[in-house]
Amino acid sequence: MKKYLLTAIVDGRTVISNREFQSRAKAIDYIFNYYSRNNNENLRVEDEYSFDGNKHNIEYVCDYDNRFKIVRTIA
Repeated sequence: MKKYLLTAIVDGRTVISNREFQSRAKAIDYIFNYYSRNNNENLRVEDEYSFDGNKHNIEYVCDYDNRFKIVRTIA
């Protein structure tokens, strides 16, 4: 079974650490909704990088203080 772990840094501090989701899309929807509820503005992804040489581990960079990572794991 695949699961996706979300870790998010908002305004320079970690606000979500390894929260589990059933799909990458659900994790992305969650962080965008979280950001808009708490910051009264929309989050915009500027760039994305795979890390650890794995295409399933992606960091989404929004700006210097806002970024999030989604890592696929198999349980």
